[in-house]
Amino acid sequence: MPWETASRNLNYFFLMFDRSEVYGPMQAYIKKQVTPLFEHFEKLTVNWTEIPENHTDQYNQINAISLACKTGLENCSKLTTGWFKEWMDNPADNKISANLKSTVYCSAIAAGGVDEWDFAWSMYKNASIASEADKLMYALSCTKQPWLLNRYLQYCLDPNKIRKQDATYTISYIASNAIGQPLAWDFVRANWDHIYNDYGGGSFSFGGLINGVTKRFSTEFEYKQLLQFKEDNAGQLGSGASSLEQALERTKANMNWVAMNKEQVFNWFNSEAPSSV
Repeated sequence: MPWETASRNLNYFFLMFDRSEVYGPMQAYIKKQVTPLFEHFEKLTVNWTEIPENHTDQYNQINAISLACKTGLENCSKLTTGWFKEWMDNPADNKISANLKSTVYCSAIAAGGVDEWDFAWSMYKNASIASEADKLMYALSCTKQPWLLNRYLQYCLDPNKIRKQDATYTISYIASNAIGQPLAWDFVRANWDHIYNDYGGGSFSFGGLINGVTKRFSTEFEYKQLLQFKEDNAGQLGSGASSLEQALERTKANMNWVAMNKEQVFNWFNSEAPSSV
């Protein structure tokens, strides 16, 4: 499945470049490539009213909608927000295809505001099926509004809102959002004492948390922040100590990769992207 492979390979490019000037032409190029695929599935599903028959098409439909919305294709945003609005209007009847739920929820919440977020939060708190709760927990991290992301982070300190065993995933999901990444990193540093002392037992993963909030790190400044974090919390890293060392190594590797490739990647996307960008 070439589109699934392409999507996976692009993930590293998103992580390294979605906060830099490379992202503009990169986004425009991917949008140009994915638009025909999005339109293909629009026809194949008779204007999105049917589900593709074979599994390959079903997977590629997910990739098409995910990448099209991620790169700002207007028709994709209209599609996902429309589906989500129908659900908001009739919460007892969710007509969104099971295969597409995660992608649609994320895209609609990214395009929406507090109403969409609060609705998804209500659905998350009332979800009786674990897989549905997981999809909503991830989708809530997709908002582009910093205050909602910060509120979601604060919820992670309240076990009545976010279970302790889910806090690692929630913070990492927020960090996977380019807007949420610095918020999550600041949150972890500011609250490390509390997190370490109150969340140290059970299935809470310090390693997963450190890995989640640092995977985008690719600058000298971020490397120094990691070193400072290591020094400040030398006695209370717990199971996160080895993950912190791995994060330092990965940050160095990312720094080297970006230094070697950024200009070449930027020039390539610039030459291949639509000229209007």
